[in-house]
Amino acid sequence: MFVREIQRPNGSVAIRIVDNVRRGKKIVQKTIRSLGQHKDEKDIEIMRHAAEELIVQIKANADPILPIFDPKDFFSVIKAKKHEIPEDMQVRLSSLKEQARVNDGINDVFGGLYDQLSLDSLIKGTKKDAQWNDTLKVCVLARIAQPESKKKTVEMLEKDFDIKLDLDHVYRMMDHVADNVDAMKQTIANTTHELLGEPVDVLLFDVTTLYFESVEADELKEFGFSKDCKFNQTQVVLALVTTREGLPISYDLFPGNTYEGHTLTGMIESLKTKYTVSKVVLVADRAMFTKENLDLMDSLGVEYVVAAKLKILNGAMKNKILGSALYRPAELNRELHWVNSFKIEPDRKLIVSYSSARARKDRADRQRLIDRVFKKVKNGKLKIADLVNNHGSKKFIKVLEDKAEIDTNKIEQDSAWDGMHGVITNIKDKTSLEILSRYRDLWRIEEAFRINKNDLKMRPIYHWRPKRIKAHIAICYIAFALLSYTRFKLNKAGLKISLDTLRAELLHAQSSLVLDKTTKTYFSIPSKITENQKLIYKAFGLKRPQTPSILSAT
Repeated sequence: MFVREIQRPNGSVAIRIVDNVRRGKKIVQKTIRSLGQHKDEKDIEIMRHAAEELIVQIKANADPILPIFDPKDFFSVIKAKKHEIPEDMQVRLSSLKEQARVNDGINDVFGGLYDQLSLDSLIKGTKKDAQWNDTLKVCVLARIAQPESKKKTVEMLEKDFDIKLDLDHVYRMMDHVADNVDAMKQTIANTTHELLGEPVDVLLFDVTTLYFESVEADELKEFGFSKDCKFNQTQVVLALVTTREGLPISYDLFPGNTYEGHTLTGMIESLKTKYTVSKVVLVADRAMFTKENLDLMDSLGVEYVVAAKLKILNGAMKNKILGSALYRPAELNRELHWVNSFKIEPDRKLIVSYSSARARKDRADRQRLIDRVFKKVKNGKLKIADLVNNHGSKKFIKVLEDKAEIDTNKIEQDSAWDGMHGVITNIKDKTSLEILSRYRDLWRIEEAFRINKNDLKMRPIYHWRPKRIKAHIAICYIAFALLSYTRFKLNKAGLKISLDTLRAELLHAQSSLVLDKTTKTYFSIPSKITENQKLIYKAFGLKRPQTPSILSAT
């Protein structure tokens, strides 16, 4: 948006505020405001300044300026550089007018950390590295501040803030990101190692699914078992690895029809070679409980703690688990458990624990499934057709010719396992309680998936081409890394704060841009700093200004 002066045949000058807009494949100029025609030089100068001030007002919408940009990127009349206000400077309050509110917090904290961790040079190998890296940073910080699709982000920036971020340019940037994904993952893994300051000895591994607003499958988008219950939409499978503190190590994408248990095989060797992981304990959920996975980890010297599927073990082992009288009491996370250990192979043992809290949950879960079946009963009969999609409940049903009924024997057999949980491990120098404690860390990777899916809106995915899909996941992963590092630093500084609170505090760290209409001077007046903001800034070695300053030309 800029001021355009048009010379008329009658000698007057038309003053207009115009903007470049895209119409189809062409860029045309659109008149936003017309300030009339003027002949007198003094009138022309007055209207020129009025037009520049009006541009500021138009750009300063009801919402604060997006926090990832500096004021100087918006206001043609400001080349923003902050200076202290001279003590003898006098300002008439009646001449002051607020022009905009600018968010500082996201850029100060997340933007500063982004540069500090050398994430500002992830894209390499092109003639416009700096330009592509700047656009990537914009997209990453925008996803933290206000996660939207790329198209909605670009449209919002142009509509509300007059930021020209061409959508095609963003897509081209994504293509470059896709070409540098491996280097990006390595950079983040190295950062995690440096941040911890000690060797990584425990890795958490889990898998989730990410669905598309699409029913067209290809080599990456496929139909499969959806953890989001989006079975009629294509998806990809995302495998994520973090430290026990929840810091990112790596991830990988698989076609949507990939079985969960097969995702681990393709990642283990790279974890040991690419990411300087020497001796490591890998913790995973029961989807990884396959002979193939356990044998592979044994052959590579990887120690593991993997949840065991107790009910699929052979009959002799199940009788041993349920009939043993050697369970011993132990406190785990301030909760009483009964623990026993069973040797199942020369180098593997099965650790089984029982807790009353888990038993109550198991009973409640089973009762909910049974109640679901009873809702299908009509006139004392249960139709087989009503059970086709009732997967969880079917295990408590028996079919007799053309009818179905509740199987009390199956319910009794299932209830024998209430409260029981098992893990299989090849670790020899740790106690059963230490091994169970490591498994309990798995909640951190579940939280990581929640952050990516909900807070960063990694899904649904609106891109179709494999390259763009990979770039979208990479951008979200970088944003997740920044969030993880930020919370890690805050925790070390003794500040326990939720992600929602962190984002809200930084979004409300704002400055008012005020114009002195008489002198045409701009002032920056910071908002009142909260106690949380003080602590957040202090944890990163930053100091937020608390006094007004002048924005003057550089």
